[in-house]
Amino acid sequence: MLKPQDIFALVGLQVLATAGEQAVPLQRLASLIRLSGSETHAALARLEQCQLLAATTLPLREPNAANFLEFAEHGLRYVFPAEYGPPTRGVPTASAAVPGLAPPNPPLVWPMESGDAYGPALKPLYRTVPEACLLDPRLHGALAAVDCLRVGRARERQAGMATLRELFAP
Repeated sequence: MLKPQDIFALVGLQVLATAGEQAVPLQRLASLIRLSGSETHAALARLEQCQLLAATTLPLREPNAANFLEFAEHGLRYVFPAEYGPPTRGVPTASAAVPGLAPPNPPLVWPMESGDAYGPALKPLYRTVPEACLLDPRLHGALAAVDCLRVGRARERQAGMATLRELFAP
């Protein structure tokens, strides 16, 4: 059964792959997404079992883009529903961080004391998401797109899918 950090790991793996890293070592992915090596390994095993990660020989791990995009569009919001909290300081997410969308006022944020925005809190897929996204803008955009699918209306969901399709394009 998938866990939220599995989606985080899959998106992180694709971000690294599109940045030109052909064979992404497990520790490189773990470092990007701020998970331990064992957590990252377990996430990749679950992704492979769910056919969201192609079964290949190590270290060539490749997301199954078609399966992931189908799951993202039709299942993500039901499997990992949004959990909101009171207004807080944090890192902008969803439509506040996806290109092509006018940021709402106030923006949805992942809670984080050192964040630069203030708005209603949206619990991230995993606790290390805000920290990792502050260090990698491409990861931030991709995970904000995932949040558009979790919380958005039709327009936001379309923009989120467009961002993910671009990221997972062959």
